[in-house]
Amino acid sequence: MVKMEILNSSMRIICIVSICLLGASIVTAQHNKKLENVKGLWVISNDITPVQARENAINQAKVEALRLAGVPEFVSESNLMYRSEKRMELKEVFESLTTVDVSGEVSEFSIVKEEKQINEFGSILYEVWINATVTIHKTAKDLGFNLEVKGIRENYSSPDKLTFEINPWKEGYLTVFILSEKESGQLFPNRLERQEKLEAQTSYRFPKSRALDYEVSSTNPVEINYLLLLYTKKEIPFMKEQTPENILRFIAGIDPALKCLKTYSLLIKK
Repeated sequence: MVKMEILNSSMRIICIVSICLLGASIVTAQHNKKLENVKGLWVISNDITPVQARENAINQAKVEALRLAGVPEFVSESNLMYRSEKRMELKEVFESLTTVDVSGEVSEFSIVKEEKQINEFGSILYEVWINATVTIHKTAKDLGFNLEVKGIRENYSSPDKLTFEINPWKEGYLTVFILSEKESGQLFPNRLERQEKLEAQTSYRFPKSRALDYEVSSTNPVEINYLLLLYTKKEIPFMKEQTPENILRFIAGIDPALKCLKTYSLLIKK
């Protein structure tokens, strides 16, 4: 189990994080398409762990779900990364799945089956099958509404502090989530750090409060976690129970023209 802790002398918020991925996108300019038993696979090699292979297989299944739902722009870029013989860093893979969200994304999914197989070359394959809901959008992403992010690493040793810096291109509002298959949470805003409009071309460092630390920790030898930075043109508070499903629906329900989403994988080693 992996925990991300926000700590100070008077407060301790524990948010358990691990696995998830999504793309991006409140309104009526979209519709959903459900698909069942969509397959994805990944080879377990010397430079990739079974945990990472499982994650990549899930992502491959999501790309296939997008293709089957008829999201050509999204799939054309993502497949280049998934099918490359060169091993791609997970951060790059996940960023590729959120930069082309004009047409749609996987807003919900569940794993229905997973297993390991050996191919004709003796390599071990990790295979997964998912049921997925693809949200197809009819509005375009605003390419000028973006933000630069610095300081997020791909690897952390438990326990470790998480800090990052953002520089928005335009004014807007930031919401940060951490996700897992079982539990999730909103990292920012929180009880010590309130939501406020961020100015354009201004650097902001997180955590903003000096009385607060974001701490990444794990009780497992290795686990992958995901950090989601959602930047919106207007304040859109997340009001529901902090479950992965509710967070995914919330983000998927925001019009692509109103948001920018950055997704990062955090590999935490004990």
